Amino acid sequence: MDETCEYKGQIWSSQERSGEASVVCVLTTDKPAAIRKVMSDGPAYSGHTGPVLSEVRLYVSISTIRTGDSTTTVVFCFTMELRHLRYFCAVAEHRSFTTAARQLNVSQSGVSGQVRDLEKEIGVSLFRRNQREVTLTPEGSIFFHEAREILIRADRAVELAVRSSKGMSGTLTVGLCGPATAVFLPKLIQKFRKHLPGVTVALRELNTSEQIDALLNGHIDIAFTRGISVESKALLNHEFFLSEPLVVALPKGHPLAREQAVALNQLSKERLILYFREGSPEVFDSIVAMCKKAKFSPRIGDTPRSWQSILTMVEAGEGVGIVPASVQYLRSDDVVYCPLKDKRCKVDAIIAWRRHESSKIMDSFLDLLRARRDEMKRANP
Repeated sequence: MDETCEYKGQIWSSQERSGEASVVCVLTTDKPAAIRKVMSDGPAYSGHTGPVLSEVRLYVSISTIRTGDSTTTVVFCFTMELRHLRYFCAVAEHRSFTTAARQLNVSQSGVSGQVRDLEKEIGVSLFRRNQREVTLTPEGSIFFHEAREILIRADRAVELAVRSSKGMSGTLTVGLCGPATAVFLPKLIQKFRKHLPGVTVALRELNTSEQIDALLNGHIDIAFTRGISVESKALLNHEFFLSEPLVVALPKGHPLAREQAVALNQLSKERLILYFREGSPEVFDSIVAMCKKAKFSPRIGDTPRSWQSILTMVEAGEGVGIVPASVQYLRSDDVVYCPLKDKRCKVDAIIAWRRHESSKIMDSFLDLLRARRDEMKRANP
């Protein structure tokens, strides 16, 4: 039964064959985006009372014909299933319906019927049949190559999904906040890869604000960060990981560079180089609060967007920096680090991940992190 219906200003012509719906979509347009939208939306029969096309599983080809200023695009769509391709490939590989049926553990008539339906569906003879053997037509050879690739990829997709569900393969993307993880993360990744060799660990260097956005947008899986905003806490799980002391970064020739430790109030007249507040408000605000507790208002000079830039400014004599102790892992030959005498001059690092989202890969990594955190606590009670 042939029928024509209107679809958002375009024309669909549909036909029903052998109880199964098939469709040829004829669109007159010069806008490729419109074609892509129709293909993604599928046929929507506005005001249509005839039979509705229930399913289109595979788009096979697109042909374009130019007429004057417009473009007529013909999209051929078929209700093809993987079963059709498996039966066809089995016959092509064995050159026999009987052997293919035995391998597939189905009846020969079932295989023949599926292949016949496939040929009818695409309108092409795929095999030459005689009493001795079955051979591929030239069109069948082309189809066999593509069909085999589809089946390989489909099987691979299933395998990867199953392996991922068991925590055996996949990718874990971890966000880092500066060098805070330098002391333990390399060995922890090594241990994790030995435990799950099929999993790839990807690292992303992001400031605190960027990490929270990346977590919420699904761009990273786990974050090592300095804090979480109040509005994000409802969406994220987080745990305390470690408390890191702050140190003073001084140019080599600075008078305080000879000290074993420095009191915060000794920096009251110094120009401070601090990490920019938008990137890590927790660190910036903690340092300002500590200075006020030491009875002075900090003279804040430059606020670079990277820890390495802070060291460059310090080395150039533009001021002194107050930085987490892990910044010492960054190379800077002419910078001296001094611990602070003041109590509680520390900043916390936390681990965070999306709430209500879990996987065996992520759980395995978190378990290793927690074990490492406990080891560090025992080593530094």
